[in-house]
Amino acid sequence: MTKEEILEFVKKNPVFSLATIDGNQPRVRLIMLYRADEKGIIFVTGKNKDLYKQLQFNPAIEMCFYNHEQGRQVRIEGNVEMLDDLELKKQVVEDFSFLKPWVESQGYEVLICYCLQNGKSTTWTMETNFEPKQYISL
Repeated sequence: MTKEEILEFVKKNPVFSLATIDGNQPRVRLIMLYRADEKGIIFVTGKNKDLYKQLQFNPAIEMCFYNHEQGRQVRIEGNVEMLDDLELKKQVVEDFSFLKPWVESQGYEVLICYCLQNGKSTTWTMETNFEPKQYISL
C-alpha cells in the first residue's frame, strides 16, 4: 500500500486499537480516530484518563486499524505529540458532540489532542502473513 492508500484505509476504518506502555506493562484500548491526513493522525483523550498519563511519560504508541471484509490490518507506530490548539479542540467538540457536556462542565483544558507524525506503517493480510514486513513512512 502507498502512503495515500494507508491514510484512506485509516479514515474508512476509524475505530482502532491503541497500544501504550504503562511502566513495563503494555496497555491497549479501542479509540476513535479524529483525523488522518498529510499533517498527521489525530486522536483525543481526556486529561483525567490513564491514556493521557501514559503518553505524558512515554509518547511511543502503536495503532492497529482493521477491516474484516478485506481481511487487512494496518499497523502504525511512532511517537505522538500533544497539540495545544484551542481551535482544534473546538472543532473536535463540534464533530464529536458526545464530548460537549463534558467540555461544558470542565472546560476545554480537559480535552487533550495528540498527533502522530513521521510514523511508519506496515500492512498484514493472510496472503502476506509469512512475507517479510515492509514499512511505509507516513
